[in-house]
Amino acid sequence: MDSERFLQEILAPVHEFCQALDGRPPAYSYVPLKTDGERIRVMQSRLFNELRAADLFGTWLRTTPELDVKATMAESAHEEMVHAGLLSKRIRDLGTDPFDYKPLPAQIAMFNAMEGLNETCERIAGFSLAGETVANYLIQMCLRSPDVPEWIKQPYRKITEDEEGHGSVPQGFLKRYATTDERQDKVRRAVAMRMVLFREYLASLDRWAMGQERW
Repeated sequence: MDSERFLQEILAPVHEFCQALDGRPPAYSYVPLKTDGERIRVMQSRLFNELRAADLFGTWLRTTPELDVKATMAESAHEEMVHAGLLSKRIRDLGTDPFDYKPLPAQIAMFNAMEGLNETCERIAGFSLAGETVANYLIQMCLRSPDVPEWIKQPYRKITEDEEGHGSVPQGFLKRYATTDERQDKVRRAVAMRMVLFREYLASLDRWAMGQERW
C-alpha cells in the first residue's frame, strides 16, 4: 500500500478512539476529578508512565538498527525523564511521596506488551504513534478545561512545549520504513493492541482514582 494511504489507515482508529473520549473524559485527563487526592493519584500513575517510557526507549536502543530512529529514541528517553522530574516535584510539593504507587494491572500489561514488540516499525506504531497521540490528546483536553486546577496544568504546559511537533516524527519513520506487506501488517496489529490495552488502562484508572476499586 502507498505509504501515505497506509499512514491514514492506521491513524483512523487512533483518532476515533480519541474522539470517543470527548463525551466522557477519563480520569487520565483530570477533567472529571473532584478532589486533590484523586488528582494526585492520577499524576502518580502518569509519572509511572513517564518512567516506564524512558525504560522502554532505553531498552530498545541496542536492538534498533536504524540510526535515525535510534537517535530519536535516545532523545525521547531523556525527555521522558525530564517530564518525570516535573511531575514528581509537583507531587512532592503537595506533601505526597511521588513513588508511593503500585501500578495498575492493566498498566503493567500495557507496558509489558509494548516491551515485547521486536521490530522497529511496530514499536514506533504501537508506542510512539498510537500511545503518544492519545496521551497528547488528553493533555490538550486537560489544558482546555476550566475544571482542572492550575497546579496541574503548569507542568503539562511544559510537557506540551517539549513535545510540540513530535507527532510528525513517528509518522515520518513509518513512511520511510513500513514499506513491505509484512511490516505494515505488524504495524496494524501493534496499533490495534495498543488501543485495546489503553482502553482497559483508562477504565481501570477511572475506577481506582475515584475510589471505586482498590489495588
